[in-house]
Amino acid sequence: MTVNQLESWVSLQIGLPRKTVLTRTALRRWQRDRLHETITLARRASPWYREHLRGSDPQPDEPVEAIIQSLPLMDAAAIREHGPEMICCSQSEIQRVVTLQSSGTSAAPKRLFFTAGDLEKTSGFFQHGMRLLASPPETVLILLPSQRPNDVGNLLVSALHEAGFSARTLWPAHDPELVASAVDGLKAGCLVGMPQHLLPLARRKDLAETVQPFVSSVLVCSDFAAPCVREAIADGLGCRVHQHYGSTESGLGGAVECSHAGGCHIRENDLLFEIIDPDTGQVLPDGSDGELVLSTLTRTGMPLLRYRTGDLARLTRRRCQCGSVLARLQNLQGRKDNCLRLPGGRMLTLAEMDQALLSLPEVLAYDAVLQEPDPEAQDIDSTGERPGRLAISLTGLPDAQARLRSAAAAALQTIPAIHRAVQGGGLSLDMAISESNPNRSHTVKRTLRDERSRPVNKGG
Repeated sequence: MTVNQLESWVSLQIGLPRKTVLTRTALRRWQRDRLHETITLARRASPWYREHLRGSDPQPDEPVEAIIQSLPLMDAAAIREHGPEMICCSQSEIQRVVTLQSSGTSAAPKRLFFTAGDLEKTSGFFQHGMRLLASPPETVLILLPSQRPNDVGNLLVSALHEAGFSARTLWPAHDPELVASAVDGLKAGCLVGMPQHLLPLARRKDLAETVQPFVSSVLVCSDFAAPCVREAIADGLGCRVHQHYGSTESGLGGAVECSHAGGCHIRENDLLFEIIDPDTGQVLPDGSDGELVLSTLTRTGMPLLRYRTGDLARLTRRRCQCGSVLARLQNLQGRKDNCLRLPGGRMLTLAEMDQALLSLPEVLAYDAVLQEPDPEAQDIDSTGERPGRLAISLTGLPDAQARLRSAAAAALQTIPAIHRAVQGGGLSLDMAISESNPNRSHTVKRTLRDERSRPVNKGG
């Protein structure tokens, strides 16, 4: 059976002889040994981990599942409050520090630390993962940050050059005309970028027609990509669309989809994923939807052990149609906390909003904020919760703006949480048209925002 390029690389990374067929048994043995090494390193070199792992005593011959589940979970708050205490090497070995600002206004930023060796492992994944969707010497246009040497765009360019690709960056990438001009100038066959920057290019027919002769594949990354968005990009550009899952915590590269579109193949030589129930923290069986938990296996700068990513997904270890035995992430749904509690108590998710609004062929982008109601609005129940106004700013095709408001309002009413809140009198919709794309940033993801003041109970 033919093995994809990524699996061949993983096989070599875990020490198997060239042309040896990778097995789950060999992979789990590697993961078990690296996990023990990471736990030992963390306890020895990090004062925070020494305390955090107190009471955990995994045994050498235990299976990976038993070892990992003997460890406590950790979350973003731990990184914000104790990140420097998690460093497991000399400060002189730190090659890159990434500061991630929360999409909220009050949370402290997260800082993550990487050695040159940590970055080199990501580079290897970039080189071989990209071969699942493109082939050297094809030109790849990377629509990701590239101002500094260790920005993700430049790291990807460097990795692809080593692999024999031609690669260039363009940032910022929110202007579809600039993107189309760059594709035309470079004759780029592959695009890598955020879905919210690629969708306007695909839906602007005049621009899409200029790039269709060149583009054969697209990799969407760095933010949630709803099924309707991936389909629109594929249809508009006439190409294959692949997903990538990655985050700064995963070392930028995490998992990438092959042409069979059966989920994103994980770089299991470096990363171990679990799926847990977001409410109870209990590990869920393969095929279950839940919260993604990450453990690093080979990182020496700032290893992470059972880190709750906050992302919702599904995990499968069934062999892919491409022949690979690498585990895959499926049904990526974005962040579990990227939602709004509407009047009446029902939750509205970003995934629901995307699927409703971005399914409309006239919509290029949107921004959504839950705001205070009109001053004359009255309290709706004994809890003191007042109605809210969901303010939607729509960016659409120029010739569709006249019908955009009504079409978007109708689409939003298909979301049960919105429909019930509107029908119950607790929510109004305020639709506005904008000429600019609100999605310019990379490190602050798209989010649904609640800008209401804290409700006051009638009972006092």
